[in-house]
Amino acid sequence: MLYRFIALCWLVWAQALMAAPTADLPREPVLRIETGSHLSAITHISSDAQGRYAVTSSEDKTARLWDLRSGKALSVLRPPLGAENIGALYAVAMSPDGQQIATGGNAAFDGQSHALYLFDRAKASLPPKSTLSGLEAPITELAWSADSQLIAVGLRQTGLRVFQRQLGFIGADPEFNEAIYGAAFARDGRLAVVSLDGAVRLYRFGPQGLERIARKQMPGRPYALAWSPDNQLLAIGMHDSAQVAIVSPHTLEVLYTIELPGAGNLAKVAWSPDGQTLFAGGSLSRQGRFPVFAFAQAGRAAGREVAHFGNIVTSLAVNETGLLASSAQPAWSALDAAGEQRFSVTASMADFRDALDAFRLSADAQQLALPTQMGGKAGVWFDFALGELRLGDAPPQLMPAQVPAGLSDWRNAPAPQWRGRVLPLRQGERSRSAAGLPDGRFVLGTDWFLRSYSAAGALLWEQRTPATVWAANISADGRWAVAALGDGSVRWYRLADGREQLALFIHSDRERWIAWTPSGYYDTSIGGEALVGWHVNRAFNQAADFFSVGRFRERFYAPSVVAKVLQLGDEQQALLAYKTTPLAQKNTAPVAAPLKTTAVKVTEMLPPLVELQSDHSIDSNDAIIPIRYTVRTPDNAPLQDLKIRVNGQLKLGVKQRILRSAAGNVFELEVPVPPKNSEILLIAENKYAKSDPISIQVRRPSTDPGKAAYVEKYDTLYMLVVAVNKYPGKNALELPVKDAKDFQHQLAHIANPPVGRPKLYNKSEVKVLFDQDASLENIRAGLKWLKDNVKAKDAGIFFLAGHGLSDERSYYYVPHRANDIGKKEQWLSGFDIVETLQSLPGRAIFFLDTCHAGALANQAKVVSTINQVEDEKGVIVFASSTAKELSQEKDDWGNGAFTKALIEGLRGEAEDPRDKMVYPTTLKRYVTRRVRELTDNEQRPYISDHGIDDPIAIVVK
Repeated sequence: MLYRFIALCWLVWAQALMAAPTADLPREPVLRIETGSHLSAITHISSDAQGRYAVTSSEDKTARLWDLRSGKALSVLRPPLGAENIGALYAVAMSPDGQQIATGGNAAFDGQSHALYLFDRAKASLPPKSTLSGLEAPITELAWSADSQLIAVGLRQTGLRVFQRQLGFIGADPEFNEAIYGAAFARDGRLAVVSLDGAVRLYRFGPQGLERIARKQMPGRPYALAWSPDNQLLAIGMHDSAQVAIVSPHTLEVLYTIELPGAGNLAKVAWSPDGQTLFAGGSLSRQGRFPVFAFAQAGRAAGREVAHFGNIVTSLAVNETGLLASSAQPAWSALDAAGEQRFSVTASMADFRDALDAFRLSADAQQLALPTQMGGKAGVWFDFALGELRLGDAPPQLMPAQVPAGLSDWRNAPAPQWRGRVLPLRQGERSRSAAGLPDGRFVLGTDWFLRSYSAAGALLWEQRTPATVWAANISADGRWAVAALGDGSVRWYRLADGREQLALFIHSDRERWIAWTPSGYYDTSIGGEALVGWHVNRAFNQAADFFSVGRFRERFYAPSVVAKVLQLGDEQQALLAYKTTPLAQKNTAPVAAPLKTTAVKVTEMLPPLVELQSDHSIDSNDAIIPIRYTVRTPDNAPLQDLKIRVNGQLKLGVKQRILRSAAGNVFELEVPVPPKNSEILLIAENKYAKSDPISIQVRRPSTDPGKAAYVEKYDTLYMLVVAVNKYPGKNALELPVKDAKDFQHQLAHIANPPVGRPKLYNKSEVKVLFDQDASLENIRAGLKWLKDNVKAKDAGIFFLAGHGLSDERSYYYVPHRANDIGKKEQWLSGFDIVETLQSLPGRAIFFLDTCHAGALANQAKVVSTINQVEDEKGVIVFASSTAKELSQEKDDWGNGAFTKALIEGLRGEAEDPRDKMVYPTTLKRYVTRRVRELTDNEQRPYISDHGIDDPIAIVVK
């Protein structure tokens, strides 16, 4: 009789389900931060049964796929998104067979109905007929059956739905009074569900579909549950206490209870693969950390802490290899079956919680100091006028926020008061930060808004923020309200009207940063372009596209515009000022490619997109790896080129064939891959730009543990070494030529080691251009020499030292000239460097040291050129300093700090002790640390290795 009731409810609900969405999907591209990890609370974590892959969902509107053997990110799943919290993902579950990923959350584009998305795990795509629309409430829980054939969907209201993996309807139970956050299938096919309404419900699947066979109220508010591997126990975590109830699935009676002292809960639970240990965690904290506890003897023994986070534990999941745990931090960890931690993946953003006085601002808002770790720690400061990020103490004139005396009960509170009167917030919203002016005006930062108030407490404006406002400040000139948000960004809002005009994101490595305007004009550090991109919705039932801002560099890279925004108070005024400023005032050198400021839509200049039709992660010992793909590109911009890189090296002559399919042409590549773990990159190009590289990870299963590791060796090492001391007059330098000679001497030793030592290079050829020989004509001839000679099994190195100059968009190296430094047309352009290095089919390495002191000091802004070199992630770059820092030199060093550290590293300080070789990754670590040590953090080299692990040197003292 109960099943008939459920089926009748389904008939009514099905009509809504089958109706097409009536709302319009937002079509305007949206700027989004992208760090390779989550920016907001991770809501769920899941994996396949074998423990090969993990998937996480987040309130940041993405789901992310991970390789559980390495912890590496594999791909990002992007359903369509909308304003405010539309697009937030509250649940995710991977099918036990690892083929599909179900995810969902708030998809109410029409204000009413929601959607379930079924992604293909291997392709990281949303196939046709894989979106289920019409769900009446946000999805809060997802669970797969053990055979991967059924998926249970828990809703915030209106109960439970169950579908086949092809989204065919099985059954529904609408009799729930509150949200479902816990659902789990037993291995025998039964389904258990808990809800905040206090009940646990048990279901089975018969000939007529879903049948509820039991229901019982629990002593508390159950939140999540887990079956023991033998199906004999149910562990139920409580939302309102630090308790876990162990329940019989036969009677639903509580057999015994786990309880820990303290405020908070143990809402999340999971059993170890052998069923001997119960894991639990939640909002229960210990000395500021949020632990995951392990209870041996099936939960009867005392708990021990096996992992912990900086915020509440949001999800636990188990597979054959062990336990996964996620947090609102956002972070997640993988543990083995015994509860020992294997690795953790943490956020790559600043944490502004409890920033307090560490968040300080200059009177004109152009300088700010901010922490990068919770509690106001690990401070940095930024200067927009100079476009520089600095470590250490900020200038003393930067001031912390002043909180008005009349504001009370505002810190982490739901009812802040102004002079005894409550300032109304939305339901569930809490105030987090505040700042005021001497005239009584103030701003209040909350979970969702930044609000401005008059001295009388009247609301002047409110602005929805992308994340929680953990810190706020107001510039002393009364023009800017500045907010530090939970997504790691800092935003500048005009105090007059609340309109956002500028944003800044600083990576947690405290080196990379990017600043951008609402229209997308940006300034950035070396390596910072990938930190922000454009999200482009396509359709309700299609995954969205994403393009990093670097794809639109020629249009939107505009440091001068960004610098003007805070001066003029308006993005459009800054653009107008750029248009009308004489070129001589804009740049040190004439503009090579003037910034186009005419209105244009990002969607009218899209680069191509490579879409894999085979797996992102491949386990194979084959020498040839087949890769299937398609390319999507605008109709007016056909594909011009496709590049294939393996471990960074350009591969030419790769075999390709066309396969016919119902969806159109599919291309198959036969890519040769060395016998080691490797990465294949595909980069497509049309008339607008290159695509973001698509990565395929190739893992070589171990077949012979005793076999020596494969080492990439090279036929010939080609070196082009260029340096100039003898610039005319006061532009002359002292150390570039000596640095270059010492570097070339060390590499000659490496290329020709003593008899009996292994060789990495069969031979070497060197072209040296010093002082008078380093003319523009000779340097161009040297670059051509590299292009003509470096083949697939060779390595090409370009070492460049001397003076560099830059304009708004381009970098130039100043070659030797007898009487003057010349002009732009007589300098080596960054384009020449980029084009040469990216065309080398062998290993390509670029050493750049052109930020020397002197009359031309501080002019060489190499950001754009190096970011172009890095577009394809195929060139290893060593730059002496970032942004506008100078390369430091001392007589007792004998070299500049950068070259000194390089040579020390190549002589053995950067060796890998396992094989006495120097790798890009080990050299990066040593040179970075050593240069900072030598210069007291005044000089910070930039080194990109892209994770390439082929050795570049055998240690020769």
